[in-house]
Amino acid sequence: MKKLEPRILFRNLVFELIIYGGLILAYNFFVLRWLKDWLLLIFNSNLVIYAVSALTLIVIQGVFLDFVTSFLLKYIKLDQFGIGRVLDVFSDR
Repeated sequence: MKKLEPRILFRNLVFELIIYGGLILAYNFFVLRWLKDWLLLIFNSNLVIYAVSALTLIVIQGVFLDFVTSFLLKYIKLDQFGIGRVLDVFSDR
């Protein structure tokens, strides 16, 4: 990994947050529009199944958003933000 300046790291972080924000907003509209009735039915009938399905949706969302964001950041040729990048930028190695 090459060492990045803090300014470039901050710019990449802002781009990543914008991409994540847009994808989360789209996912939220998807869930509210198409899965709202199904989730409400499960919530009213069996809370255990509801909890498992909600956690499954959360995990799927996280994996999907990470995959799509990583792909988009590679496509626009930006390094992905992460704690390793922060430590690398501010270290004296």
